[in-house]
Amino acid sequence: MARPIARVLLFPLAMAALLVGIYTAAMHAPTPHHLKIAVAGPPAQTEPLAASLRQTLGDAYDVSTVTSTEQARQLVAHRAVAAAYLPAPAPGDRSAGTPGKTFAQPPQPDGPVLYIASAAGAAQVNLAAVPFENAAVQQHQFLQVRDLVPLSAHDTSDTSTMYAAIGLTLAGYLSAVMLSTVFGTALTLRRTVAALAAFGAVAATAVWLITGPVLGAVHGFAPAIAVTGWLTVMAVGTATLFLSRFCGRMTALPAVGIFMFLGMPASGAALPIQAMPAPIRALHDLLPMTSTAGSLRQIMYFAGDGITRYWLALTLWALTALALTLAHDAIKARHTTHRNDTATRHTAKPTPTH
Repeated sequence: MARPIARVLLFPLAMAALLVGIYTAAMHAPTPHHLKIAVAGPPAQTEPLAASLRQTLGDAYDVSTVTSTEQARQLVAHRAVAAAYLPAPAPGDRSAGTPGKTFAQPPQPDGPVLYIASAAGAAQVNLAAVPFENAAVQQHQFLQVRDLVPLSAHDTSDTSTMYAAIGLTLAGYLSAVMLSTVFGTALTLRRTVAALAAFGAVAATAVWLITGPVLGAVHGFAPAIAVTGWLTVMAVGTATLFLSRFCGRMTALPAVGIFMFLGMPASGAALPIQAMPAPIRALHDLLPMTSTAGSLRQIMYFAGDGITRYWLALTLWALTALALTLAHDAIKARHTTHRNDTATRHTAKPTPTH
């Protein structure tokens, strides 16, 4: 009896080991890799500073220069750079955006200005500000931080879109695991996909209702949030169905490992992707949660700009997984038919001749 019990308990042990191992390895010591920042102003001022920063920071940051403060603001507001530093700002540059809430503000601003967009990721902003805070200290100046796209007053921790993405991902793989485990082959693929589609609409609506109207944490164009949620459930659900063809009752382990334990750090929703280890960074553009979290953030803070590519990625996941599952089932059915025909021929008795 001890052996069967041990085999059963291997599943939760593997789940716990995967969670602790992947999350700790990915996020225990975030270090920036090619995080994009900019220095704005006349070349005579910016080039020496940019050169010094490049030499000091190495590959941790990609330092660029722009001559216009308006261009610097556009780069930050459109997430092309994580922060832009103005060593000699004009008076009008100090009134753009709002004061950065997580940074101390000078009582009499007369030093350099740093433009950020905390809505692009609060953790990313903190990392991007470090070299400029150090530069200001070395010059005995007080850095003034201006937030061009601030976080919502109901999302000050910058976690609402992450939790919504996690919930939608969980709905996708768990629904597919439950359908395949409970019904097995008794439920045809067509009915399974139809059930996933209907469930996806319900799950997307539920997540929107809880995070939006009920809690007020996630806001934006409701139909776009619903489409993002439905596509996420379909992408993760159909991919999990494909995994179930090979993993059977153990499908939950690879599904949660891929879509949750790897997907969450690779999405950049918790910490900036530029601060993740190389293997996790390589998964950023591949796993569905990147598209889910990115789409929700764009809807909430950036008027939905650029969500088409996220929706296309989720659609590609769903269609590819469905095509692979159909191909697998067709090949398996053909092999089964061939084996049955062969067995029938071998067991058939020859007709006696007279």
